[in-house]
Amino acid sequence: MKTRLAILLVLVLAACSGGVEPEGGATGPTASLDSTEAPAAGDGSTTATSEEGDMTCWSSPAQGAGGSISFADETEEYGLVSPLVGMHGHAAVWADFDQDNRLDLFVGTFAHRDAEHYQFRGAQGPSPDRLVRSGDSGFVVDQALPDMHTRTSGGAAGDFDGDGDLDLVVSRNYDDDRPDAPATQVLRNDGGSLVPIEGTGLPVDFGGRSVGVLDYDGDGLLDLYIAEDRWSGGQSALFRNVGGLQFEDVTQQVGLALDAHGLGVAVADLTGNGYQDIFVAGSNRLFVALGDGTFREADGSVFGWQFFDDEDDVAGVSMADVNRDGMLDMVVGQHFNSTVDDGQQVPVRLYLNLGTDEAGMPMFEDVTEAAGLVGLPTKAPHVELNDFDNDGWPDLLTTASAADGSRPAVFRHQGLVEGIPTFAAPDGLGSLQYWVAGPSADVDADGRLDVFLLEWEPALPSLLMINESPAGRWLQVSVGPDLMHGIGWRVEVFTAGGIGDPGSLIGVREITVTQGYSAGVAPVAHFGLGDVQAVDLLLVPPNGGTPTELTGVDADQHIRFPDGCG
Repeated sequence: MKTRLAILLVLVLAACSGGVEPEGGATGPTASLDSTEAPAAGDGSTTATSEEGDMTCWSSPAQGAGGSISFADETEEYGLVSPLVGMHGHAAVWADFDQDNRLDLFVGTFAHRDAEHYQFRGAQGPSPDRLVRSGDSGFVVDQALPDMHTRTSGGAAGDFDGDGDLDLVVSRNYDDDRPDAPATQVLRNDGGSLVPIEGTGLPVDFGGRSVGVLDYDGDGLLDLYIAEDRWSGGQSALFRNVGGLQFEDVTQQVGLALDAHGLGVAVADLTGNGYQDIFVAGSNRLFVALGDGTFREADGSVFGWQFFDDEDDVAGVSMADVNRDGMLDMVVGQHFNSTVDDGQQVPVRLYLNLGTDEAGMPMFEDVTEAAGLVGLPTKAPHVELNDFDNDGWPDLLTTASAADGSRPAVFRHQGLVEGIPTFAAPDGLGSLQYWVAGPSADVDADGRLDVFLLEWEPALPSLLMINESPAGRWLQVSVGPDLMHGIGWRVEVFTAGGIGDPGSLIGVREITVTQGYSAGVAPVAHFGLGDVQAVDLLLVPPNGGTPTELTGVDADQHIRFPDGCG
C-alpha cells in the first residue's frame, strides 16, 4: 500500500465520540450527546443529534464477537409485504431521500405484462415502481411518486444537481411494444419527493441495467456509466453530467469501448492512482482511468468464463479488500439459466488484485477454487463483499439461497491461508430459489448489515432479512452532502496508533452507491472490527484530493465527516 501525504484534522469537541486522540494521551470516553428520538423503521433505536464539531451520528454496542451469520425474516413486521405485491422485482435502491437519517427503499419492477401475470397474493395487476419510506413503525408507500408502469432494471442514488440531497437515476429496459413507457431517467429530489425529469439527454431506446456513479473528470458533478445488456445492442455508455440534470454521451471521447455489454457495473480505484476505474460485468471488460479524464482497456483474459447455454450471463460485481493488502479485490456473480434448467453447478468468482504491471495496469488472479467458493445449483446474480458478522473480514453475500431456500447464501470469511482468503459455504445449499438483487443496509441502526432480497416471481414475496448475528465491534463512515456524499472516497481503517502501517491495516473500502446487480446502496463504508475498540482512519477523496487522518476513533458508531448528521 502506497504511503500518502495526509493532514491531521484536529477537532476540539471530542469528535467521533471522544474519538480524536489528544496529543500524548489515550482515547477519551465517549462524548455525551444530546439526542432526539429518530428510530429506524420498526426499531426503538435512538439517533444522536451531532453537536458542532462532532461527527458522531449514532452508536450501538457490539452484539458479540463475530464468527457466525444469521438473519431473521422480518418483512411483515416492517410493513413490506403489501406494498410490494404485483411485481416482477428488478431494481432495489437504499437511500435517505428525505434526510431524516433513516433509509428509504425504491423498488423497480417489470410492469409490462398482462394483468394475469401479477395476480398473486392479492394483486389485481401489475404494480408500478414503488418508493417506501422508513417510518416510526415500519415502511409506508410514498403516494407522491407518480405511477410508472415500465421495465425498470437498475438504479442508483446520487446528488446529480448539486443541491445536497440525493436524487435517483433509474435505468430502464426499453420495450418496443410500449414506446411511450418511461425510459431511463432522473428522478429529481424535490424536498424529499422524487419527481421524474424528462429531456436529460439519457438514452431512450436503451437496454439499461446496472448504474455506476462517479465523477470521472473531477469537475464536482456526478457522472453515470450505465450498462446495456447484449440483447439490446450491448453499448454500455458513460454519460457526463454537464449541469442542470443534463447529460451527454462521452463514451468514445474518453477512450471507452462502444461495444461493452453487461448486466453489472462497478467503479473503484483498482490501481492506487486515485482515479476510479470501470468494470463491466457481462463482457467482463475493465477500463482503467489514466488520471486525465480518459480510460484505457486492461487485459481481461483472466476474467474469462465457461458458458453452457445461450442464456448464461455474468451478472453483478462487488469490490473490497479481502486479504488486507490495501488493494481492492473483486467478486463477480452469475445469471446462468443452465443452473436451474440443466443442473449445472456454477460458483461466483473471486479475483485477487495483485497490483499493477510496469504500464500501470492492474493484474488479477482467479482464486475462486482456492478460496472455497463452491458451485451453486441456482442463479446468484447479486454479490456483495461486506462484513456481516463484524469479525474484521468481509464475507461474501450471494442471492443464491441457503437454508433450503429460505435465506441468502453467505460465504463467511475465515481468514487467510498462505495469503488466500478462505470462505465457509453456508448450510442448506441445493434449492433453486434465488433473488434478483440483495442490497445490504443497516436498517435498524444496530451496527449490523441487513439485506433486502428482491423477488422476480409475483407469487413470492420480496424479503427483508434483519441481521441477528452475534457480531463484533463495527464502524460506519459516511461523508456530508457538501462533499457529494463522499461517493468515490476511499476509507482505510487501521488499529489505533498504526495509521499508514500495512501491518495494522484492518480494511479498505470505497464509498459507492452501486453494489452487485441492479441494486443501489447508501453511501456508507461499513467495517467490522472484531474486538478492536479504537481505530485510525485515512479518508481519501477521489481525483487527487487531499487525504485526512482521524486518529483514535472509537468503535461501535456511525460517523459522518466532517460535521455529523445534524
